[in-house]
Amino acid sequence: MGIILYENLEVGYVPKTPAQPYFESSLLDYAKQTLLQYAAKYGHPISYIQEQQGSLIQNIVPVHKTETQQISTSSKVELGLHTETAFHPYKPDYVMLLCLRGEHKAVTTYANLSDTLKQLDIHTRRVLKQKWFTTGIDISFRTNKEPDQEIPISIVGELDGMLTLTYDELLVKGINDLAKEALQKIGEAIKNCTQEIVLKTGDLVVIDNNKTIHGRKPFQPRYDGTDRWVQRMLVRKQMPPDDQVKGNVITTKFG
Repeated sequence: MGIILYENLEVGYVPKTPAQPYFESSLLDYAKQTLLQYAAKYGHPISYIQEQQGSLIQNIVPVHKTETQQISTSSKVELGLHTETAFHPYKPDYVMLLCLRGEHKAVTTYANLSDTLKQLDIHTRRVLKQKWFTTGIDISFRTNKEPDQEIPISIVGELDGMLTLTYDELLVKGINDLAKEALQKIGEAIKNCTQEIVLKTGDLVVIDNNKTIHGRKPFQPRYDGTDRWVQRMLVRKQMPPDDQVKGNVITTKFG
């Protein structure tokens, strides 16, 4: 699975797009139930204590002060292709994006592991399986000025006997010459096989976070209540150990 698109889902009445992501309203109950219904097909909805205050349903809306940052609430810069929460030991297996209000210029980009690997030689694939790479901690986890860290990773891994992809276009670095060369090659391969989709109201895209990286092209926000509004829910097939979770919120500390 790379992505699965469900179209024309009922989201109910959609109020004006809020100016910040911390927004709750009974008017959104229909959309909430739609997300929970589809999440149950894939596993357990989860959130992270450091991100959007642990909100299970995250509102992805353009925020003025984050326009040019590499964060989901940006707008005027391209959001680089990435694995969601690439640095985290308990990253989600699926990313679910339900579009409440579309924007034709806000193009979602994605690339699949299977397409990417076809363009790489055996030697490069072997290097990508080594833990010769690091990634940083997402800005959304460091909103209180927590320090960044370099987390060791392999770009191509294995989970349940299947190959996986962990990648962030802007944060991943190679720690030696072989790793840097392989990183350049996979970056070129990803560019060659990147695909695009534009979400419209009622669309729900489910992204396999173990095999597919995603991003978004820039767009011009209006800040008048008519901007793009996507609700995001993260899903894991299995919940983390009890000492790492409170309810559905993963409490692992970073920074």
